[in-house]
Amino acid sequence: MSESKKPDADKGDIQWHMVLWYIHLYALGLYGIWLLLFHTSWATLFFTLAVIYIGGLGVTIGAHRLWAHQSYEAVWYIKLFFMLAHTLAGVGPIYDWVLAHRIHHKYFGTEKDPFNHNEGFLYCHLISNTMTKPPNYEQTAKIIDMRDIHLDGYVWFQKKFYWPLFLIFGILLPINAPAEYWGESIANSVLVLGFLRFAVLSNMTWLIHSGILIWGLKPHEKYPPDDNMVFLIKKSYWINYHYLLPWDWKCGEYGSYAKGWATTTLKILNVIGLVNRMKSASSENIRDALFEATATKKSFQQVMDDVKKIAEVEADKMKLRYHH
Repeated sequence: MSESKKPDADKGDIQWHMVLWYIHLYALGLYGIWLLLFHTSWATLFFTLAVIYIGGLGVTIGAHRLWAHQSYEAVWYIKLFFMLAHTLAGVGPIYDWVLAHRIHHKYFGTEKDPFNHNEGFLYCHLISNTMTKPPNYEQTAKIIDMRDIHLDGYVWFQKKFYWPLFLIFGILLPINAPAEYWGESIANSVLVLGFLRFAVLSNMTWLIHSGILIWGLKPHEKYPPDDNMVFLIKKSYWINYHYLLPWDWKCGEYGSYAKGWATTTLKILNVIGLVNRMKSASSENIRDALFEATATKKSFQQVMDDVKKIAEVEADKMKLRYHH
């Protein structure tokens, strides 16, 4: 086998039924936009935005920041809410998503990365989500520490009963509500609360892995950049920062830091006491760690681990201060 063929041998195969599904999802989702704007009630419009917002929270500050990176802790009913919100998003069990995301971080930008951004945006964002797991996926998964997820009752319950939960919370309740309570047609509900909602939430979820190709700056590019692809897209190093300190709760999924709808929601939940022990790195701690790396010849990973320990201590102090 030639060298050029070896990387392909490490990838999965295209699942053509998934390709067919996404073709229909996009086509009917686009039609759903037309219906939402011109042929549905205002109640349906606001309800659709609310459902997308809740599903987005389940993926971003639920599966991503809470379960994948353990960047904060939450009271039991908020964890339950995030589990159901993630089910609403329709992107598969939390366990499977967290495992794939942790593999993505550990092998970022390599052939073992299931969402390798070096393959281009189309592959990272869409094609990788239509493929079977690569032959070495199970072997790679054994290296990933998932003990915290194994012991999480909410993740275990969702994984065991995912399809019944998805049928109820992901399909029946959101699609039935407009028709039941304010007289929306079943066809509009299915196309808007079904296909359009799944299309939006799927792309929001995929952008967690592919967003670096939109909002991230490449190595040695200046900040602020000379130009942007689109005037509304602001490139920065924050999304790159996430791959250095993934446990920082302030780091947004879409290229922002300490702002954005998901981060603002976390701030509100923290203020009212529903989430706590929020880990973050201060500029001073980062600066001290980099100085220590140059002074003591410690590896970059060692000093970043030291930063995490400091952040955990400070998060514990904040948690104790809140309880007192």
